Amino acid sequence: MEPNQIIRCARGDLKADLLLTNARIINVFAGEIFSGNIALIGGYIAGFGDYAAKKVIDLKGDYVGPGLIDAHVHIESSMTSLTEFARAILPCGTTSVVADPHEIANVLGTKGLDYMLASAKHQPLNFYFTLPSCVPATHMETAGACLTAQDLQPYWEHPKIIALAEMMNYPGVIFEDDQVLAKISQARMHNRPVDGHAPGLNGLPLNA
Repeated sequence: MEPNQIIRCARGDLKADLLLTNARIINVFAGEIFSGNIALIGGYIAGFGDYAAKKVIDLKGDYVGPGLIDAHVHIESSMTSLTEFARAILPCGTTSVVADPHEIANVLGTKGLDYMLASAKHQPLNFYFTLPSCVPATHMETAGACLTAQDLQPYWEHPKIIALAEMMNYPGVIFEDDQVLAKISQARMHNRPVDGHAPGLNGLPLNA
């Protein structure tokens, strides 16, 4: 969709693809709900108000709001595939998730990450991922894989990878473990945030 087509539609010079009428529109910025119509073209909102459109749907007072984002979820905990997970949560208004696949990575390593990234393609839900920072979670547990900073390096270029997942190994941060610091450095080098994870810490250890 070219920007000028959206602009022309917004001006009223081009028919909208769809006009949603009699909507109760949730303005999350102002904390208000107002009644009105929504014009869409090419999947984009062109404007609010009265527009000519190829198709009109009367919402009869139904609410319309922006999609919700689940900012931290472990899809594996739901015991479903990504397709079934999307089928379950989309009708409830969640349109995007940021998933930490550390559970499948603990079992399958990079094969698990590859599976999640491949499964996210062509889904009606926006799936984004954070790279598991602690596989295994501690050296005291038995896991199916071990992911080093070197193992994670190729994934930083993937467009679906947006952060380093919760750094559960907070002792490794505080006491400057080389592998832990290497993973954090990778994230910073690629301008990605690092999720914190520091239960029970306070004072100087929390500062560290």
